[in-house]
Amino acid sequence: MDQLRFASADEIARWDELVELAPGGGEIWQSREYGEVKRHQRYTPRYICGENFPATLVLEKRIPLLGRFWYVPGGPDASTDASGASISTTEFVARGQRLADFARAEGVFLLKVEPRLLASDETFDTLRAAGYDPAPHVLPHVSTIILDISGDEDAIMAGFSASTRTKIRKADREGFDVRRVEANEANCRIMFDLLSGTAEDKFELRPYEYFRDFWQGFQAAGRGQLVIGYDGDVPVAGMFATALGQTSGYKDGASAKAKLPTGAMYRMQLELIRWGKEQGATRHDLIGTPPSDRLDDKEHRLYGVGQYKLRLSKDVTDFVGTLDLALKPGKAKIWRTLGDRVARRYTLATRKDVFY
Repeated sequence: MDQLRFASADEIARWDELVELAPGGGEIWQSREYGEVKRHQRYTPRYICGENFPATLVLEKRIPLLGRFWYVPGGPDASTDASGASISTTEFVARGQRLADFARAEGVFLLKVEPRLLASDETFDTLRAAGYDPAPHVLPHVSTIILDISGDEDAIMAGFSASTRTKIRKADREGFDVRRVEANEANCRIMFDLLSGTAEDKFELRPYEYFRDFWQGFQAAGRGQLVIGYDGDVPVAGMFATALGQTSGYKDGASAKAKLPTGAMYRMQLELIRWGKEQGATRHDLIGTPPSDRLDDKEHRLYGVGQYKLRLSKDVTDFVGTLDLALKPGKAKIWRTLGDRVARRYTLATRKDVFY
C-alpha cells in the first residue's frame, strides 16, 4: 500500500470535494475553510492524501524545544455509509497507524485525533492497547444530537417535542422576524455582541476576528449561513449554520439577555435546518450536549444548551472524543504534563485567546 503524501496544489484547490467523497459525506472540521481559519491560532494546515485513505486535514503547530505536533480535527474519517455509521475500532487503528507512520517520518512528536467512533468500554480498551490516550476535548461535540432531516418539514417537526412545535408556530404568529443575512462586518458585529452577552460569566470566547473570519470564510465558500432574529427592529438572536456533504451543523448560537419572543430560538433552529436541507443535508448536528449519562447534571458546562437541544431530540450520541498518540514518548510526556498548560496560559495572556 502506498505511503501517504501531502496533497498537490490541484487537490488543495478542490479539497472540500475530496473530503465529501468520504462514505459519510465528510466532516466540516476537515474542510479547507476550517484549516485556513485555524491560522488565527498559528496552526499550519497540512492536507494529506493516500491510496485507500480519506482526504485528511491536519493542523500542525511547532512547539519550542519539542518540535511539531499534529492535530486532526474531527478525523481521520471513520465513516462507512451515508447514515454516519463508523468502521470498527480495529479498522480505525489500522488506518491511524498509516497516519502515525507518516507523521513519525515527518518528525512529529504527538498525534492528536478526533475520530467519530462511538464511545464504549470495549472501544476505549482497543484504543488504549494501540497506544491512544484520552485527552481533553477540543471540538465541542464529544457528545451531540444528530437530527434526521431527510424527510419533509412535517416529518422533521414531528421529532420535536409537542411544546417546541407549539412555540415555533407561536413565534411565526407573533411576527418574530428571522433573516438569513450576509456575514458582512455589521452583521458579524451584531452576532458577536449577542454571543458576548450570552458568554458573559459563563464561558470564554475566542477573539472577534476569529469568529468574523470563520463566518465570512464559510459563507463565501457556500458552506455557512448567518441568521439573525429580530423583535421589531431589535436583533435579539443569532445563529450560524455550516454544511458539508450530508451534514449541516449548528455552529454558533446566541441571544439577548432581554426576554425573547416565545419560541424564538427554536424558530431560529428551524431556519438552520431549512437552509441545511437546501444544501443537500440529510442530517443536522446540534454540535454539543452533555454526555448521555449527565444530561440532568446542572454542574455540567453544557447543561443549559443541552436542555434546549433535548427538546428537539433526546437521542444523544457519545463519541470517543480527543485522543493522543505519542510518537516520541519523552517529548509527548513533557508536552502533556507541562507544555499544554503553559501554552494555554500564554495565549490567554498575550492574545486573549483561551485556545492555543
